[in-house]
Amino acid sequence: MSNKGMIINECERMNAARRVFEGRVDSASFFRNIHGDLLISGVEAGNQAMVLDLFCCGLEKNDMPTILLTSHPGLMTAIQQKINAHEMDCVMTSYPADKNYHPFYGMSAQQILRFVRMTAEEMGYGILTDQVMIYAAAVLNVVAAKYPVSLPAIVKLLNEDDDFISEFALQSGFSNVIADNICANHEAGIVLRRLFERMEEIFEDIYTPGSDTKYNFQSGAKGNLSGMAMYVCSCNQNIFNSYLKEEIFHTLKRVPRIRIILDEMQFVDENDELMKYLMQSRRQGKIELMMVSQNVREAMHGNAELDFPNVVLFHHGTPAATDDLSRDLFGSYQYHYPAPVTGDTPHILVSFKRAVHWQPQTEERLRVRSQDMYARPGLFGGTSDYLAVKTTANANVYLIRTSDFLPAVAGVPVVM
Repeated sequence: MSNKGMIINECERMNAARRVFEGRVDSASFFRNIHGDLLISGVEAGNQAMVLDLFCCGLEKNDMPTILLTSHPGLMTAIQQKINAHEMDCVMTSYPADKNYHPFYGMSAQQILRFVRMTAEEMGYGILTDQVMIYAAAVLNVVAAKYPVSLPAIVKLLNEDDDFISEFALQSGFSNVIADNICANHEAGIVLRRLFERMEEIFEDIYTPGSDTKYNFQSGAKGNLSGMAMYVCSCNQNIFNSYLKEEIFHTLKRVPRIRIILDEMQFVDENDELMKYLMQSRRQGKIELMMVSQNVREAMHGNAELDFPNVVLFHHGTPAATDDLSRDLFGSYQYHYPAPVTGDTPHILVSFKRAVHWQPQTEERLRVRSQDMYARPGLFGGTSDYLAVKTTANANVYLIRTSDFLPAVAGVPVVM
């Protein structure tokens, strides 16, 4: 064998450390067989038929309640269609066409007062906040005497005037202090009513004012529901996400573990309460987290924790963005290649020819590069794009044809 052939063979042997292979699998089979947290990022992550597959496979496992939080109303419609066609059982949806959620149901007075303060600060009632909190605490005590405290129960009582509420407090056995805190803070009462009007706006896509459904994630997970799906866009995402953090926290007090699918979830900033809580709970093993975003770094404001055991990486908007995320997800390796080295001819006779010897050279390369994922030239034209997947099964990375992986389901919108 020539010197060049030997060097080529040796480079191929050493490059095997890359452990990247071509494979073939569809999304449903992939989602059924993986275990643990999952990260999906890239342009094709907007394929809603794929996210529907992910949700359905979570339900099929039937090992823990599955909660889907999505910003795509089309996906919610597709799920509801499956429920209506009896293709999906024990699943509850909350979105503009099915407003059945019961905000604050099962929460303590202290938790609700926290959201009262947050809303007051958001609406600019700084100097009146302390008076409003005194009035709000008194109202919550009165509500709790007769009903489970929740948003519709509070609003129903606030529809009455202060005299009625204070008289009702006395009839319920409360001291004069509670009644006085209501009667003596008329201005605070006006502000509190505006604050709860604002809260109803924050939940307007999942909640019907006055509706007392007694359904939330806590009651659903403790009941017979295997899946819950919610549309999570709000006019105040900061307060809405803080509420979801509290809701998930109390849901985990009722069940040992839950699966949460985030489909293009909107996080306010790098200090978003919900984002931090989900990452912490994932590390503690309390939740199985599945994140789906067309650009996970942008979605999480550069604060992404990318140590996910299962990964699906589609190409991003630019090769640089793809390579940047690939480095963190899959790492790099030392790529070996043959390089010519010119030297003197190895014989005694004088010659003007120069002998070419080959030696291995190395450079650092990404295990999966952006050019690995774009359409490749072929004999009869280009082949389809590729995606890269990694699982807990082994340390390999597999390149899968995008057309093989993504489902084609009639009636489900494909958002790119």
